[in-house]
Amino acid sequence: MYSIDERLKGLPAVKDQVVQLYQSLNAPHLAIPGRKAGPAMAFVLGLRGPSGFAVFVYLYMQQSGESAVYVPSNGTVPAEQFQSEEAEALGFVESMGFIMDNLNFRGRPPDEQETIIRTMPVFMREPPPPAATAGVAGSGPAPSKQGTGGHASVVQLGKLFSAFCLALLVQGCAHVSEKDKDQSVLHYEIAVQNLVKSPQIALKEADDALGFDPMNAEAWHIKALVLHQSFQRLEEAQVAYAKALELKTPFSEARTNLGNLYMDQKRYDDAIAQYQIALSDVMYRTPFIPQGNMGWAWFRKGDSKQAIELLKAALSVNPKYCLGELWLGEVYEAANNTAESCKYFARFREHCPDRPDAWQRDGVCLANAGDKEGAARAFQTCADKAATDDQKDLCKSLKEQQLK
Repeated sequence: MYSIDERLKGLPAVKDQVVQLYQSLNAPHLAIPGRKAGPAMAFVLGLRGPSGFAVFVYLYMQQSGESAVYVPSNGTVPAEQFQSEEAEALGFVESMGFIMDNLNFRGRPPDEQETIIRTMPVFMREPPPPAATAGVAGSGPAPSKQGTGGHASVVQLGKLFSAFCLALLVQGCAHVSEKDKDQSVLHYEIAVQNLVKSPQIALKEADDALGFDPMNAEAWHIKALVLHQSFQRLEEAQVAYAKALELKTPFSEARTNLGNLYMDQKRYDDAIAQYQIALSDVMYRTPFIPQGNMGWAWFRKGDSKQAIELLKAALSVNPKYCLGELWLGEVYEAANNTAESCKYFARFREHCPDRPDAWQRDGVCLANAGDKEGAARAFQTCADKAATDDQKDLCKSLKEQQLK
């Protein structure tokens, strides 16, 4: 369980304390209590301290320049519990819609580690101003490595991602100059930063990245995501996913997203096949995602029994997998099993209290159970956390019905 510590604005650390570091590849629109709603970046940071290990979640609001530091309720844990804490933190941010990438901090040279700590907002005592991370690189020369501004971090981080080429070996990287590889990764990083807020820019930058290095599997993946999720150009997206999978094996994130594309096309058997391949990757750090998706695919095929088994299996791996709890509630709701559906909607609300739809679902269950006051409170919380006017109006309307 994670909660915001309002005393913290950042997580200053030295490189020897950092055990693991993840950064989001996208910037979904979030409504965080006490902050202005907007696109956010996420970081998951594992630190070593005198009394044990702890994993923190840091969110940076790109438009307002505000931050939110989520701390674990368990505090510090011994080394043998670190992986489970890490999985919980990743499940927590991925339930908000983030796509996370392992920056392999411990495997980087000391100078790159220092650059990350100096430039990433998660390590700053105060969040950087919005312009420091939201800008798109201009045509001038890249900032020097000694720069400490957040704008420099966009360029610096792009260079840090060059390690992806190692996986391609002699398949083509040898024919791309180091300068072109750096340029490709830089454009890829800009595409990532604009994935949600400016899909047109993201698509252009992904294409520019591939112009410098057509073997950049990550750039093909980002291009596929933009074509798929932002523009619904599904046939083109399918080609881009296939290219990413051709260049990087395994690439379970791309495999899972290809399955999601098949779900959008109602090709449920094809989606299930992709999720099964992703699950066969023993190194995939979030197997509960394709497992939960597979359960939802079986539900869409009309097999609620298989759906329940798979969704419960996903929740056994990550008991706080919010999307799995939401789907399981919907499966039981469709079967008119009110008690079980409300149980999972309540867990959804408990584990993802910042999601307005979680409060809406819980409010409906409370209303059906005759708890009008509890339902009204839940609908009011839904309205308070709503990110859109339509959602806010719906929750207010539901609350008014309880007060009549």
